[in-house]
Amino acid sequence: MDYTIKQARSEDFLEIAALDRSAWPQEPDTFIPDGEHAWRLWCEYATVLIAELANENHRHTIAGVLLMFPTKTGEIFLHKIMVHPDFRGQGIGSALMKQALQAAKSVVLLTVNPDNAPAVRLYESFGFRTRTRIEGYYRPHEHRLLMEYLPAQ
Repeated sequence: MDYTIKQARSEDFLEIAALDRSAWPQEPDTFIPDGEHAWRLWCEYATVLIAELANENHRHTIAGVLLMFPTKTGEIFLHKIMVHPDFRGQGIGSALMKQALQAAKSVVLLTVNPDNAPAVRLYESFGFRTRTRIEGYYRPHEHRLLMEYLPAQ
């Protein structure tokens, strides 16, 4: 499978928003919709990396997305990383993460459900460490780990 990692374009926002919805099937009641308008803005003003596949008809499909943006304190917040269910297990998420971290010039932060052990292990494999646990991050019963990555100086 051939894919390339590149910055998303503004016109990619509808396909990214559809992927956003399909990548969260396990707990639909906890999905907080960002909406197409948010993806439109993020594609223009944030760092949105996409893994784009080309088929034999030269049609392109977005198989994975990573969204990050600078914080008010000068760190980078990795808000989303997702891979379409049909393309999981093929290294796309790791390739997106690797490219994002190679470009990082400051601390990268992310939040993750502490019960999502595979995601926590994945982030730890890239050098993220838990900074703190935040109780009730989204709702009273939805806790998160705040993890950080310190880039090489």
